[in-house]
Amino acid sequence: MVCSTGSAIMSSSETSPRHDRLDQFARRYYAPLVSFFRRRTRLSADVDDLVQQAFLRLSQHPHVDAIKNPDAYIFQTAANTLTDHVRRNGVRRRIFEEAGTEDTVEWSSEVSPERVLQGSQSLVQLVAALRTLPERTRDIFMLRCFEGLRHAEIARLQGISVRASEGHLAKALARISHFLEQDSEEPPQ
Repeated sequence: MVCSTGSAIMSSSETSPRHDRLDQFARRYYAPLVSFFRRRTRLSADVDDLVQQAFLRLSQHPHVDAIKNPDAYIFQTAANTLTDHVRRNGVRRRIFEEAGTEDTVEWSSEVSPERVLQGSQSLVQLVAALRTLPERTRDIFMLRCFEGLRHAEIARLQGISVRASEGHLAKALARISHFLEQDSEEPPQ
């Protein structure tokens, strides 16, 4: 993990060459990445999150110590991170536009206590259903349904085929639907 000063935080256990390489990247590229994202984003509050996301992606590279051209690789990773960030924000913006505008959405007392309770119970049911899924299937569901990523992007991130990504999503939807249907059939307590 990279803290705001750009130095890596290591566990107390002995560091490996991989961790050393990631630490070198963090020290070398933290400030350039901050500059990269500042020039390309409107909200300065997003910059630290984007830098963290870029380093997270770098840390997930299976052979980080074998990267031949780190400048190109890291800034391509940063560009991909920014593209995904813009895409996610677009999905959120569309949701608000479909509901009206963010300024006109009513969040106040016009929602009845019964509706709040029902929504809260539905959320608890969804979380319980998600917990029954295998980790990869749950991750793919979250990336598709909550982050709005396409199957090709999910497949690339997960290191699987597009068809496998689609299969995981279908499995997730079927299992969640089945779980929620079973839960709604139980008598109220």
